[in-house]
Amino acid sequence: MSRAPSPPVRLGAAAQATSASTERNAIVSADVSMPAPRMATYSSATSIGDDVVSDHALVHNFDLSKYKDGQYRLVSASAREQIKYTGRFLHHGPLAKRKSKVNTVQFDWPGVAFELTVRGTNTVAIRLKGDGNYFNVFVNGAFRCILKATLNASCCEVATDLDPESEYTVTISKRTEPQMRGKLSTFKVCTFYGFIVEADAEVLPIRQPATTRKIEFIGDSDTCAWGNEGKATSAKNMFGGSMKGRMENVYNGYACILARMFDAEAHILAWSGKGVHSNAADWGPSMPALWKNTIASREGEWEMQSWMPDVVVVNLGANDLFPPASLETEIVGAYALFLAEVRSYRPDAHIFCVAYDEGCMSAEDSEINRIHVSLQLQEIVKVAMSKVNKHDPKMHYAYIKIDGGLVENDYATQMHYAVSGHLKIAARLSEEIAMRTHWRVEKHPNTMPYPQEKSHILMPKDSSNCTIC
Repeated sequence: MSRAPSPPVRLGAAAQATSASTERNAIVSADVSMPAPRMATYSSATSIGDDVVSDHALVHNFDLSKYKDGQYRLVSASAREQIKYTGRFLHHGPLAKRKSKVNTVQFDWPGVAFELTVRGTNTVAIRLKGDGNYFNVFVNGAFRCILKATLNASCCEVATDLDPESEYTVTISKRTEPQMRGKLSTFKVCTFYGFIVEADAEVLPIRQPATTRKIEFIGDSDTCAWGNEGKATSAKNMFGGSMKGRMENVYNGYACILARMFDAEAHILAWSGKGVHSNAADWGPSMPALWKNTIASREGEWEMQSWMPDVVVVNLGANDLFPPASLETEIVGAYALFLAEVRSYRPDAHIFCVAYDEGCMSAEDSEINRIHVSLQLQEIVKVAMSKVNKHDPKMHYAYIKIDGGLVENDYATQMHYAVSGHLKIAARLSEEIAMRTHWRVEKHPNTMPYPQEKSHILMPKDSSNCTIC
């Protein structure tokens, strides 16, 4: 088979495996305008001595008695009976080998979330680090603000002026994808230390979801929602500085929208530029080498059996056709092997393999390129599926075609889908999933407010919202 032509490069990122995970545990579940939040950073005070790592330790290098008036307590990230987690987290307990990791969790996949329900506090803060990453903050399901994480651990008041007599659920969800290197951007691995509430506050039990539907998404920039809240720019503008971390919001991407439509819990294993055999611009490992990781950018396999999805959506293959393009035979072989591996780990799930009509392709300026890549991808997916699903009634070809195609306003940064494009993709894919699984669509497609002005994003450099303890 022939090689693809050389169209503009689809956005990607390297993830060289750097350190082995020492602990891994899966978590199954997550998911007003209020006065401006405030941020405080902490310096030399420490609650864990250099040689002390005990069951009673809180977190390293943080003296809670110096927070405001000292009348607060930390619900540490290791309190898994009180904090609801959604997605893949590396849990470090009180006996972590490194004192800096005691009672923390680390993560970097997009869309992961952590949540606390509390009563009897005027303020809820979090302690977090993860330079370059952005988070959505929700209070009782209503969007509150965007938070930008810092290079060093910082405390940020994410909900203020609360009624102590009322009950509040505070949810923090990650907007951005795994670590990116080079000229594009840098999203560091995140570390969460815990929630901070008033000393007498009552932390309420985790609420179990009413439904148990689970969807796992495995994909590239389309699934990450690369640049979906940015301005429309050419696909050729790869290093033009048009993409900023705040412009990426997986919550407003097709994967999260689709999961909400089915009232399902979503795990999103996606990274821009990744393919099944090769990546756009050849950055780092391809998705088959990454999808089982607890932390995407580090070696260490997650406990795959701890969270078993009902549906798996595979949206890969387009990046393999971008420079340095693989041969179609190589892509087909890698795609087929990957599907076989997914099936081995997800024996009972419906697996949907996505391919787009030319009217729905992303990351392409040229109509000719869109047609060419679309036709190649359709053939690759079909042939790969034929090698593994001859007797598999739960493996499905999901062809995404929208009447009239996507329009100009449905594209944003570097010709990736805008939020409106993601809404259309989610609606079309929901029809396919509903037909195959007999699931009922529970909710209309919905998004959070966008775009948010940069001045409305909570950042540590905003002196009006920061105090140093």
